Amino acid sequence: MTVSDANGTWDCVVAAKGGTIKNLTVAGAMRGIFMPGANGDVYIGNVIFKDVIYSFDSDAGNKNYGVYISNSTLNGWTSHSDVHKEVVYTNCNFGEGSGYAYCRPYGPTSFVGCAFEAGFEIDACGKITFENCTLGGVALTAENLATLVTDHVENASIK
Repeated sequence: MTVSDANGTWDCVVAAKGGTIKNLTVAGAMRGIFMPGANGDVYIGNVIFKDVIYSFDSDAGNKNYGVYISNSTLNGWTSHSDVHKEVVYTNCNFGEGSGYAYCRPYGPTSFVGCAFEAGFEIDACGKITFENCTLGGVALTAENLATLVTDHVENASIK
């Protein structure tokens, strides 16, 4: 799904407050999938984000509900506020898009089986965990964690 001329601050391809979004390529807006609130869990699967500034972004939610992103490619800036029960990325690829290769999770976040391109950076504003992830094709370990988590590394751990 590609949109045109959606470059305003709050313009997005998909706005979600709950439900399932799957099997899409999301392109052409300031924000790919934006979550302005929550009335249920959000499941995002097999989605490719490209040509967007923010891939997945949330500014509002509900601590009763989580966000679960799997088998997706998130190119650009990924960010979510501390307004979700949890955010879990499973088997996702993170890379550069629209000049950004960055993630800023403000709340509890897990990365399971994820691959990060070399040069990708995370600011761990909230508590985050990594399990079986790679950075530039190399296993992510306690020894190289600070290469990926460039800010607030004390909030990050490896399972």
